[in-house]
Formats: sequence, structure tokens, C-alpha cells
Amino acid sequence: MSRITRREFVKGAAGAALTLAVGGRFAAGAPGGPKRPNILLIIDDQHSPRAMGWTGRTQVLTPHLDRLAGQSVAFTNAYCNSPVCAPTRHCLYTGLHTPQHGVLMNDIPMREDVTTIIARLNRAGYTTANIGKMHNAPYTHRRDFQYVLNHEFFTSDGGVTHYGPWLRQELARRGLKAPARPWSRPVTAGAQTWLQDAQCIAHVNWMSEDLTPEHWITDQSLAFIKDQLAHRPDKPFFLHASYFPPHHPYGPIRQYAEMYDPDKIKLPPNYDGAAMRQWWRGQKGAGDLTDAEVKRWIAMYFGFVTQLDAQIGRLLAGLETLGVADNTLVIFTADHGDFLSEHGKFYKGLMYEGSAGVPFMIRWPGKARPRREKALVSHVDLSSTVLAAAGVRPPDEMVGRDLAPLLAERAWEDKPVFSVINHRMPFSNMMWRKGEYKLIAFPPRARSKEVRYELYNMARDPYEQKDLGGDAASADVLKEMVAELTAYWEPLAKLVPAELPPTQRGRPAHFTWPPRPWEPRSV
Repeated sequence: MSRITRREFVKGAAGAALTLAVGGRFAAGAPGGPKRPNILLIIDDQHSPRAMGWTGRTQVLTPHLDRLAGQSVAFTNAYCNSPVCAPTRHCLYTGLHTPQHGVLMNDIPMREDVTTIIARLNRAGYTTANIGKMHNAPYTHRRDFQYVLNHEFFTSDGGVTHYGPWLRQELARRGLKAPARPWSRPVTAGAQTWLQDAQCIAHVNWMSEDLTPEHWITDQSLAFIKDQLAHRPDKPFFLHASYFPPHHPYGPIRQYAEMYDPDKIKLPPNYDGAAMRQWWRGQKGAGDLTDAEVKRWIAMYFGFVTQLDAQIGRLLAGLETLGVADNTLVIFTADHGDFLSEHGKFYKGLMYEGSAGVPFMIRWPGKARPRREKALVSHVDLSSTVLAAAGVRPPDEMVGRDLAPLLAERAWEDKPVFSVINHRMPFSNMMWRKGEYKLIAFPPRARSKEVRYELYNMARDPYEQKDLGGDAASADVLKEMVAELTAYWEPLAKLVPAELPPTQRGRPAHFTWPPRPWEPRSV
């Protein structure tokens, strides 16, 4: 495959997206068409809030996300409510915090007495669809969606993928074969699994672009919209298009993997090489993780982001081609961030900005003037916002707020944002973001009973380099925020069981292609 340069990519990206052939055009707002907005929720996985060109803080190329940001209310202080995949997704699905919906960690089922926004949208007359990752427990749970095409994680994870059988058929049709040696087989001496091998974590995907899961998810999303317009033109849709990149392993195809020169990658101002080597030892990594290898990982991550950006561009161009863009509320976010070497770490799981912060954009034609917005928001706010946009009154138990007044630039009172992970008694790892300040609470260390706190002024210190927790000038702020966090957590703590429930991955589904994605859901 020929190598594409950064300049060639930027020059051709917008035009290439608009060449997508998705069939006939449907008039937006045509007589008899849906009056309520269609809703497209685009989620990717482990996307650093800084890893987009429009933020001005990275070297990454994201022309389509930059264009979307310019058409949206793009939030610059947005957070997940639990920086790990399944818990935070269920915060968005329910408008509740993790102790309330029950998904405290990955592979733990949601409480049966909790109602999702998907079920509420079904009852309101929406056609609901998920294409891509959901991360339920068990994986095959449909989570109330009427139309489902699964793809969890990699090419196949426990058989929970419709993409896998499609890929096998497509390779056979083209007379192609996958490499004999999979990327996940360790090559570095001493590595027992791919998670311990730096070469596996950041590797080049052998596929052509049109065979990647991201391309497939985009194609299937557009096929669903086209089918909706052809057979249910009087009904609005809620489509959850869920992509795996840029989650590790960072595996872009060659043209994107070669787009960024590792030698030119700039490490973040809060990078700590010694902490990085200690983190890698904690991962039981083979060998040492040098600064050069860290830069290679970041370069591959950026390539993965740019590869995904091209598919998001195709999806958004498809809305235009199908004539539904003007009546579609588009939301783009990630389930959580990626440290991307900040504080000497990769991945997620703590309350620092690279992990708990997320991209967060809302494009609502005719309802929201595009701009950058500093107000504090989080995933639970999306649940109320989606329901209200669909004409459904958000239930009182939801902890998030309908963002419509803020989007319309009406009176808005900023309120604190809460996030929690690692539900261990008596205390968990938590965040309380209020105004310019962020409080992070850590469980007591061994042989200690005292909760540890860190305090940061995010306006002055966006990379969290100066902990104000021991600063006498910030003592009153610290005391106030600790009291507020403690009071907020107290009723939630009562919902956390003494021991985590057993995990449920479920048996392999063994999906085939062509699929049977429809399943009637009670309304």
C-alpha cells in the first residue's frame, strides 16, 4: 500500500468524504417525515480530550472532527462519570452514576430495575439501533436496542462480533488471507501476553482501509439510515455508532501508521520518564519502555485517531447525502480518555484530565450556535438531553441535566461534575470538578486510614502539574470541596455492595453473515 503524507491527507480528506456513495437522496423535513430530530450518537473508545486538531494542543490531524467542532457546541470541560469502558457507557445509557445502575466495573451486569434511555426512546416511537461496541454483561445483551450489529474489541472477542464473519466472507471473496502470525502473539522475549509486549500494543494493521472494523461500522450505520428512510420514513431514529479506536492496542493500517514520525512527537509537559518506566513494570512489561518507544506509541495512537477521523467524516458526509443532516442531532464523545504518556502512564483508570476528560460535541442545526463552551458537563447530562430532544421528559431520578438551555445560550448555572471508579470500601477513587478547581480523592494507602486528596486549578494548570492540596492559600477551597464530595458520595456509597457481583461475559454468540439484526423490543 502506498504511503500517504500528512499534507496529502489534509488536502483530500474533505473531498474524499463527500464522494461516498450511499444511494438516493431523501428530503429533510419532507411532508410526513419525522418532526422530532433523528439522534446520532457517535462514541469512540479511549480518546484523549486533547487528541484533536481543533484543541490546539496536539500534533494529530483530525480534519473531520475539527469541522464537526466548528459546527457544534464544542465543550472544553467535559468528563466521563467513570473512566473505564462499561461503567461510563451505562452512565450515558441511564443518566445515573455507577452505584445507581450497578455496572461498577467491566463485565458486571446492570441492575434489572434500571430503565435505559433506549427503552424510553422505543416507547416514544423512535427506531433504536446500535452498530459496534456496547460492552454489556453478558456481551450479547441487546440493552433494549431494536437493531443490533455487534463488534466488541478486536476482530473477534468471544464470538461477539458480526464483523468477524463478514470479514471472513470478504477475504474469501477477494481471494485474500489474514497473516499467519496474529498481532496478538508476543514477539519480545519475556512477554507472556500482548499486553506485556510493546511491539503488540503499537503495531501496524495488515488490512486495507475498506476491510477495517471502522469502515464496516460506518458502512453499516449508513445502511441502517438508508433502510430507515426507505421503510420507516415517518419515524425518527436513534443510532449509536460505536467505534473501537483509538483504544489500545494501537493498530492503524500502514498509511496512517506511517503518517507520524515518532522522532518529531512532542511529549506532554507533565511527562515523567521515571514514572513511565515504573508504570510499565507494573504492567509486567517485557524490557524497558524508553522515551523513544513512548513516542512511537503516541505516533501510532495519532495514526489510529486520524484513521478513525476519516470514517467519522464518511458517516457525517452520508447524513448530508441522504438529506437528513438538517434534522439530525449529532453527538460525538468518547467513553473515556487515554493518558497518552501524561503523568507517566497510558490507558485510563484515574481522575487526571487525560483519563477522565473526554471529547464532547453537540451539533444541533437551528437549535445551537456553534461555539466553544467552558461549562462543566458529563455523560449523565447527555441522557437527559437526548430524552428531552426526543420529546420525552427526563425522569426525576436522573442525575444529569438537559443541556438545551445551555446549547441555546439561555441562563445556565454551572454545577459540579462527579466521577468515580474502583468501588472499594470505605472509599473509592473519585473526582469533584467545581468551577476552576478539580479535587481528586484516592483510597488510603496500605496501613493508613486517611483518604488522600489532590487539588488542581484547571484554568491555570491544565496539565495538573502543581498539587494545591498542601498549599495554605488553598486550604479553604480544599476544605469546601472535600465536604461537598463527601456529602455527594454518602448516599451513593450505601448502594455499593460489600463485594463486587460476579462478572458475566457470556458464551460465544457465533454470529453469521448475512446478519439478522432486528429483534422486536417491547414498547
